[in-house]
Amino acid sequence: MESSSAFQPHLSALSKGTNSALSRCTNDSPGLQECGKAPAIADITKWLNTPDGSPVPLAGLRGKVVLIDFWTYSCINCQRSIPHVEAWSKAYAAAGLQVIGVHTPEFTFERDPGNVAAATKSFGITSPVALDNGYATFDNYRNQYWPAEYLIDAAGNVRHISFGEGGYAQTEQLIRQLLVQAKPAAQLPAATDVPNTTPTSASLTPETYLNYNQIQRYAGTPLVHDAPARYQPAASPPLNGVTLGGTWTVGDNFLTAGASARLVLHFNAKDVYPVLASQGTVTASADGAPARVIRVSGTPDQHPVLTGTGQHSGQLVITLSPGLQA
Repeated sequence: MESSSAFQPHLSALSKGTNSALSRCTNDSPGLQECGKAPAIADITKWLNTPDGSPVPLAGLRGKVVLIDFWTYSCINCQRSIPHVEAWSKAYAAAGLQVIGVHTPEFTFERDPGNVAAATKSFGITSPVALDNGYATFDNYRNQYWPAEYLIDAAGNVRHISFGEGGYAQTEQLIRQLLVQAKPAAQLPAATDVPNTTPTSASLTPETYLNYNQIQRYAGTPLVHDAPARYQPAASPPLNGVTLGGTWTVGDNFLTAGASARLVLHFNAKDVYPVLASQGTVTASADGAPARVIRVSGTPDQHPVLTGTGQHSGQLVITLSPGLQA
C-alpha cells in the first residue's frame, strides 16, 4: 500500500461511505464474491486506444465481463503484470471480456499524456487506457494499490479484487468462470501461458524514492532542498540504504545531477532499475564488475543498470552526467 505524503489525501476515500460495498471483497479470494455495483470510470483526462479517443462507459458494457486494471507506467510491479493482463485481453475478447486500463499517476511525469501514450505503445498494450490524472476513478474504487485488478460480471457487479502482483492463474480462472456464466455456450481458448515473474523474497530491497518528500533509508550529507549542493557519500550505507556524492539538486519529485554526481545503493536484489529522465549518460558498476554505460533520452522511464543471474547483496555505484534526473 502506498503511504507517501503525496498519496495520503486519497486514503480519505476509504473513510467515506461511498461505494463501501467494495470493502466486502477480500483480496485474492479463491472464489467469486459479491462486492456491489462497479463504480463509474469518472473524470478521465484522456482515453488511449479507443476510436478518436472516445470514452468507454461501463454502462455500455452490460453483457460483457470487464476487468479494470489500475496501473502506472514507471511501476515495476505493474510492468511485470502487464503481459498477463494483455494476454487475457487478447485471448478472451471474442468470448466477451473487455479489459480497461486505468492509468493513475504516482509521479508528476506520469501525468503527461505523451509519456503515458509512449509507455502504452512500448508495453504493447492494445486495450483501452483511461488517464485518471485526478484520481477520481482510483478513489471511486477505494483503491490503494498499483497494480490492482477489479473483475466485473456481465450485470455490472464487482466479483473479485486482486491487489499487487501474482495470483494470475486464480484471476484467469475466475475470468473464465464469469465468461461461461454470461454465455453458457461460450467456447473458451486454452488458459494463457505467461511466466509469473513476481519476486517472492522477503529480503528484497524495497522501492526507493529519490526526492525530498519521500526518500527513505538515506545516509550522508543532509539534503538541501531545491538548490544545487555538494554531497559527501556515507562511507558504508546500511543495507537498502542510498547515499549521494558530487553535486545534486534535490527536488520534490526527482534529483537532478550536477558535476560528478553519483548515487550509491546498498542493494539486495537480482536487478536494479532507476527511473531516469532528460538526456545524458549513466555509468553503473557493482562490486568491481565491468561498468555498464547507458544512454538516456526522452520519456522518464526505468533503465536496467544492473541485471544479475540471482539475488545477492552488493554496492551499486551509478554516475550520472549533468542534467539527468533520477
